[in-house]
Amino acid sequence: MMDMKQLAKAKAETGRRGFIAGVAAAAVGAAAGASAGGGAGEASGRPFKVCVFTDIHFDDFWTNSDDTSFLDGIMARAEREKCDMMVHLGDFMHGVEKPRQKMFVEKYNASRIPAYHVLGNHDQDQCDDRATLEAYRMRGSGYYSFDMGGFRFVVADANYFCCEPGKFVHYGKAGYPRIGGRIGYWVPPEQLEWLRSAIVGSPLPCVVMAHESFERANYLPVQNAAEVRRIFAEANAKKPGTVRLVMNGHNHNDNLRILDGIPYWDVNSANYQWFGKKHAKYPAEYVKRHPGSVYTLGWTKPLSAVLSLWPDGRVKIEGSEAEWLFGVAAKDAGFPVCDGDGRETHPKILSADFRMIF
Repeated sequence: MMDMKQLAKAKAETGRRGFIAGVAAAAVGAAAGASAGGGAGEASGRPFKVCVFTDIHFDDFWTNSDDTSFLDGIMARAEREKCDMMVHLGDFMHGVEKPRQKMFVEKYNASRIPAYHVLGNHDQDQCDDRATLEAYRMRGSGYYSFDMGGFRFVVADANYFCCEPGKFVHYGKAGYPRIGGRIGYWVPPEQLEWLRSAIVGSPLPCVVMAHESFERANYLPVQNAAEVRRIFAEANAKKPGTVRLVMNGHNHNDNLRILDGIPYWDVNSANYQWFGKKHAKYPAEYVKRHPGSVYTLGWTKPLSAVLSLWPDGRVKIEGSEAEWLFGVAAKDAGFPVCDGDGRETHPKILSADFRMIF
């Protein structure tokens, strides 16, 4: 029987779903290996609690996206769980200038719980990035950091494409500029330097948040993710345990993986998965109201998670689960059950409880 150190290594290297921590507790090795027989154990003091959600895609076109009910449910959970802050991991909406769009973002911004934004690749679909940055209170840049509750939260922005070597342009109203037929997600050199200054030598443990993934290999990865991961490794080599967790949205999947001693959390969409080809499984009246629903399969209620962080390295994720909208699962619509990185599509955000050892 493998001990926890061997188990963490094996799960970190698995190809189908990475490390799925849908169990009550696990021990995870960070700078040094870990071994444990039971759960993560109790940590001292009150944790810092974050309500996490992503890819709610407020817009009449998409599934479950034409009113505030899903956001209302997420914000109510944050209040009920007495969270210290909320964060969405991008694709909150598709523009910020129409009256209903302004109402939606203002509702979130006005929360009694501090509410933070991460830029997604769709947040600027109907406006330029300057308008989005202003509405999201991001002070002129899609990347920033802040210290709260004994942690440093570092928000990265990989929504750039490289139109020619060394020239990076931010996503904006033009949609998805393509280079050689491909969409590219990049972290430009100046932002890499900013990341290094924010993380390496940080006096506080860091939680990194981005829309796109820094650990995926195949399905919509950040093109220069290896450079970003080297910054994380540099920080942890200098001071073990500096980078405690990296989380992203974008892929509408549910996964937790250990890579180079760091947990990477791929957070599921609040309301649906997009497949890029049509199905005919939803009622005609619903499709009439939401034309984009023929490309998606949705959930019956909003998905979110409560992330609890302790200074001593314990991390607890309390996920959520829904049913398939209209009872139509991926296999029922003839869609693949797993994505290009082998991660399963389902209406669920995992739960996990583990302690980093460094």
